[in-house]
Amino acid sequence: MNDALRTKLNLMLTASVAFAIGLGIAARLDLTPPGMARLADRPPLTLHVADPAPVQDEALPSAGFSEIAERVTPAVVTIFVERTIPEHSRQGRALPPAFEDFLQQQPPQLVRGSGSGFIVSEDGYIITNNHVIEGAEAIQVQLSDRREFTAALVGRDPTTDVALLKLDADGLSPVTLGSSDAARVGEWVLAIGSPGFRGVGGGPLTTTVTAGIVSAKGRSINIIGQGLENVDGGSLAIEDFIQTDAAINPGNSGGPLLNIRGEVIGVNAAIASNNGANQGYGFAVPIDLVQEVVDDLVQYGEVRRALLGVSIQPVDATEARYYELDEVAGAKVMNVNEGMAAADAGMRVGDVIVAVEGEKVASVPDLQRKIRRHEPGETVAVTVVRRDDLKSETLRVRLMDAGELQQEETPFVVEAVSSDPLGVEVEDLSRDARRALDLPRDVEGVVIVSVDRYGPYARRAFTNLQGTVITSINRTPIRNLEDYREAVESLEPGDVVGLDLYNPENGTEVPLTVAIPD
Repeated sequence: MNDALRTKLNLMLTASVAFAIGLGIAARLDLTPPGMARLADRPPLTLHVADPAPVQDEALPSAGFSEIAERVTPAVVTIFVERTIPEHSRQGRALPPAFEDFLQQQPPQLVRGSGSGFIVSEDGYIITNNHVIEGAEAIQVQLSDRREFTAALVGRDPTTDVALLKLDADGLSPVTLGSSDAARVGEWVLAIGSPGFRGVGGGPLTTTVTAGIVSAKGRSINIIGQGLENVDGGSLAIEDFIQTDAAINPGNSGGPLLNIRGEVIGVNAAIASNNGANQGYGFAVPIDLVQEVVDDLVQYGEVRRALLGVSIQPVDATEARYYELDEVAGAKVMNVNEGMAAADAGMRVGDVIVAVEGEKVASVPDLQRKIRRHEPGETVAVTVVRRDDLKSETLRVRLMDAGELQQEETPFVVEAVSSDPLGVEVEDLSRDARRALDLPRDVEGVVIVSVDRYGPYARRAFTNLQGTVITSINRTPIRNLEDYREAVESLEPGDVVGLDLYNPENGTEVPLTVAIPD
């Protein structure tokens, strides 16, 4: 092999070795072309993993919940009640007239039921639900040690579903009350009570303990307050439930909901179920509200509840857009009772209440809770956003007593069909229409003669009556049909529309905000 050939072979060998070494280095340093390893110009996925949070002593007891159960169970009682109902109402349905007179002559029926409660003082005060003892002619209480007492009713509050009983006994073991405001979603809770399932001997399964977590707070499920409406049909009930998945069943009502420290944070009140059994949706009255009610019952024998004297509804995303709110929060004023607290302070229909004493109002239950903290006669600062100019204003309201409001009949609803953008058909206010509706002379607008039940108006309206008068659209007065047509012709899909209505049924103004479908 001559020198030239040897030199050429050495160069080729050197190049091969260098190329192999280069590939190894490139692979180790991830220097391969982007198209070969990953999509071009896309950064690698980075997962930010938080450091594990330290386990708190109160997160979960080493012995489970046995210590809490042993400590609290002696304070939990089973309540037995007796009610008398007419024989003809047993079936819960209407009967042919021919049978009514006959059945009314039959003797009444004695009905027995059971619920739960818990002792809050050594001398025998017991908290339970109003619906457990409502209408009871006799109330018997069985302690965890099987002793039985006849209980006296101290007082009850249907608007919060709370009742207070008293035993003639001493040296009892009371519970420790905690704070429902301090309770957090996701924390462990226990429910103790006597579910309505029948055990040995036909009695309820007394002092049963179940566990779960706080699923949500501030829930309103519209189960309290039938027959408790104010003069404008608005409910006087306060629903601010703690939601939990701890098993609650019929008979648990009135029992305590406990935190991990064994403190009562709520009174078990209801379940949401398709079949009457627990499905993971239980609700408890927050103990902070219960304490306020009980204090009134002990001191006055009745609940002294402060009210603004308005009917309100929640603020949703549509309302928040219209009022240019920073967030979906607050309570919208739908009616102001003349001569009462809010009216005297200058509150108007259409105002959105956003704060009380400088504290933000998150929802209707939150507003009710904030007002409930004050006594009738106190003056509080209530901040509202005005409907006409969207400006914020703080009013000084001297709160009234709930006893000043009376119930009134709820209006009926009329449905119809319409091709109008708002889902209504309207006509001018003729002389005959004014006379038929008995309208004041200063009311101008167009009258609704039919309503599309699938239209924007029907989906939003609390009052859906024929005869309602539209007086303005988006703050522009409506005097006649021409004004109305000009206003709706400018509406486009996705628009939020503010309507001012006059309801001739009760002579009130109704502010309504609707959204035109996209």
